[in-house]
Formats: sequence, C-alpha cells, structure tokens
Amino acid sequence: MERVFAKWGALEASVLVSYGDELMLGLWPSGLFAYNGSEWRQIYEPKELGFSAWSYEIFRGRLYIGAGTYSSGLVLEYDGNEVREVLRVPDGAGGGGGLFEALSAIGGTLYAGRRNEVWASQDGERWSKVFEFRTGKGVYLIGEQGGSLYVFEGEPIRPPSRVYALSGSTASERVYGDVGAFRSHTPGSRSSYRGYLVVADFDGRVYFFRNFELWEVYSFASRYEVRGNVAVRPKKVGDILLLAAGTGTGVAETHGELVAYLGGEWRRLLTLPLNIHDVEVYGEHIYLACNSPALPLRHGYNTSYCCVLRLPIDALKDL
Repeated sequence: MERVFAKWGALEASVLVSYGDELMLGLWPSGLFAYNGSEWRQIYEPKELGFSAWSYEIFRGRLYIGAGTYSSGLVLEYDGNEVREVLRVPDGAGGGGGLFEALSAIGGTLYAGRRNEVWASQDGERWSKVFEFRTGKGVYLIGEQGGSLYVFEGEPIRPPSRVYALSGSTASERVYGDVGAFRSHTPGSRSSYRGYLVVADFDGRVYFFRNFELWEVYSFASRYEVRGNVAVRPKKVGDILLLAAGTGTGVAETHGELVAYLGGEWRRLLTLPLNIHDVEVYGEHIYLACNSPALPLRHGYNTSYCCVLRLPIDALKDL
C-alpha cells in the first residue's frame, strides 16, 4: 500500500470516483481534485465557507457532484475540462442540512436528494423539485426497483427513519423505528447488487433491501467502540460489493475497514488506523479516501488529516 495524496487541514475525504481517464476526489472544505495516475490538480476551489461533497453520478457522459456550503446546496457538473454549477438552492451544510447527499441517474433522469427534498433533471441543466417530505432529514440514497423510485432518509441520526416509494404520482412510505439514519451516498446503480439495493445504517449494520423489506447481511457494530455514528459506504465494483467503513464527523475513534462480498462470502481485506469514507478502482489499483478524526470545537472543527491510499487490484482478483 502507498500514499498518493495527503493534506493537513481538510476535515474529510468524502468523494472518490473514476471518471474518464481521471480519479476524482472531494475534500471538505478544500474542493475537488483530479488525478491522472501521476499528478493531482485542483479543478474546483470553493468560493463559500463549509464546502463539502458526498455524492456523485455520471449522467449523459458528464460527472455530477452533490455538494453544498454553509449557505447553499449545490450540484456541480464536470465535463473533463471545467467544473460548473448547475443547481443552487438556499440553505446548506450536511448532516440533515441542505447538502445534496444523494445522486442517481434512473431512466434518463438525474435525481438529487437533500433535506426534505428530491430534485430531478432530464438534461442536467433544468431542475425541478419532484418530491417533498417533512421530517427534517436528508436523503442519502435514491434507487430503483420494479418501476418505483426508493428514497432513503439520512441524518440527523435519530430514529425513526423512513423509506419512500415513488411511482408516478403515487408516494408511499415505510417507517423503520430502530434505524437512526440510513447511509450510502453511492449512486443507485452502484448500490444495486443482484436485485437488491444495498444500504447501511449508522450503527454499522448493512442491509439488502427489496420492496420495503430489510435483510441484515453484515455488521460492523462489534468492531467499533463508538455507537450510532459508524459511517459505511456500500459500493459495487464489477461483480464485487465493497464496504468502506469509518466513523462519522466529530467521533474520536479512528478506525477504517474495507470488506468485500462475493459469492455469498464476506471477507475483510484490511483494517487501518484511519477512517475510510470511499473506495474506487482506477487503473490497476484500489484507491481509498481516508481521514483522521475531525473533532468538534466551540466554533467548528479542529484541523484534520486526509489522504488517498492505493493498493494493487490483485487484492480483488484473489477473491
């Protein structure tokens, strides 16, 4: 394993996605960076305080990033040359704030979710609000099953949490009284595994979901001392389902794990003294977006350390 990127003073490395011939990285609050296999360049420098990016999707050949600042929720578009803003709405910040923490392209439409809202666009340019709810929670996963759109509530971390099914003009919901918040941030296409949507909760439990039913298939709960703020990102790479795990913002425990599921068997690939908030395959390597704790102070958070680590893709080929 080797380190290919490091930065002090960034709170969280939260987005890692391969697009075109580059690897994209999102840092809170430093902006967006692109890596060509040998060099990094900054492609987006925030103009407002509190920038954070947690979701992403490729739609009509372009990369879209769900982001926000302390004042606004943002969707950004990257075409390989420049980043531009395609949606801005008032009120920002994550954890149930106005940050767009879910993006999914489904049936020729790009959906973006944030607190109390789902937005949609057919061209990435013109956006409209297509669904509202009133619980004050964010949206952390948008996926499709059987012709219905499923919307999963995220933070704030307090039960109950709801999943909404949208079909045409009809909306229904299911309440999960023991789930503090769902967590994914991954596009629906890469959260789908063999007919199920894969989603985690903040206790570190991982579920297969279908037709409002949850089946717990893995749990990190016993591996962490912290309770109620374990950050798990499910992400499918080819036929392999990966789980990147760490702890959430403001938690002192620093502990990351990478787990793979293939052929009905779970395998823990590695454990790190850093949180792992995203994982991606790029070229002949697996890349991990990692950070040390961002601990709360009276006004904001302390400085933290973020890095990108890589290991040979043979770690997956041997599964």
